[in-house]
Amino acid sequence: MAGVDKKISACYNFIMKEKNEPYRKDVAFINREKELAFLKGRLNERPESILFIHGPKSSGKTTLLYKFLEQIQREQKVDVKFMDLRKTFTNVYEDFLKAFFQVESSGEKKESRASNINIGFFKIDASVEKKIMEKRADPFKVMEAELLDLTHKGIKPILIIDELQALDKIYLDNDKDRQLITALFNFFVAMTKQAHLAHIIIASSDGYFIDRVYTDSRLKKTSTFYKVDYLAKPDVMEWLLNLEKYSKIKDYTLTETDAEKIWETVGGSMWEILDMLSLLFQQPIEKVIALYKERMRSIIVDYIVRPERKEIEKLLRLFLDRDELSKEDVTSDEEILLRDMVRQNILYFDPTKAKYYPQGKSYHMGIREYFKK
Repeated sequence: MAGVDKKISACYNFIMKEKNEPYRKDVAFINREKELAFLKGRLNERPESILFIHGPKSSGKTTLLYKFLEQIQREQKVDVKFMDLRKTFTNVYEDFLKAFFQVESSGEKKESRASNINIGFFKIDASVEKKIMEKRADPFKVMEAELLDLTHKGIKPILIIDELQALDKIYLDNDKDRQLITALFNFFVAMTKQAHLAHIIIASSDGYFIDRVYTDSRLKKTSTFYKVDYLAKPDVMEWLLNLEKYSKIKDYTLTETDAEKIWETVGGSMWEILDMLSLLFQQPIEKVIALYKERMRSIIVDYIVRPERKEIEKLLRLFLDRDELSKEDVTSDEEILLRDMVRQNILYFDPTKAKYYPQGKSYHMGIREYFKK
């Protein structure tokens, strides 16, 4: 397994450094200077709180983190431990241990950690792994020891976990009274606020997971919450009017009117913009826009067809003439339905403002198209 992870890590490092892939369309990175400055500013301060990065789906959180890592590894002596839990199977506590602790060969130990992103978290030898699996060693003590070692060497440890809520239903030793995620939060607080050993960044698009953290008084006092939103209109227009510069697209160009149409359809959602750019290789923009309208209307139709249809329609109608809905303006029964819409990515919930939003311009358009017909 360690050999596989080493190969994955090497491939990611190569991809991040080399941008010469023979594709007619590339993934773009637009602006985000404010967000990058914020992240670098935190890195230049001694760790004192957990950083939670939240925002709507496809707002570019993970892409931002990769760009941040790409830049800081050229500028500072850091050890980055990055784990995207969407790519990692974690169903029980043993899965968590296997994901977070991986046996390091003697050859790997000679490599410079400061120049790599670790796709697995903590590298250990076979004897330590055996003790952890046999419950003769505390995994949190093992992690703390490595962070101390790195700090003593003048290396800044950075732990980044994307979509941490994937561990939400895992328990320590199958004990229903001891949640793994609670133990991890206790460890993160100890490593940041108390020991100041590591920068810990947790990214999530799950508004209710962030809400749980945000309303936990202990975590709220030991955490910083930073929202990464969709791209602003000036950034989208700059991108779409300079496709070859940002996305290596040479097959076509867009007029300012075309760019405005795309903005009005999907706003600053990077994934959806890229999706539309792909469709434009084969179809004119009018057809692509019509396709998107029908697609988003269909998503709303598929969601609404259920026993609570009238109650759902009543709530969605509120978004016909507004962009947001405050939590304090809905009843407890309505909030149950709104929570489900958040889970199904129809709406996004921002816990720091206690407000609901359609999941981007395209979903807002889908709601309007549903009631129009």
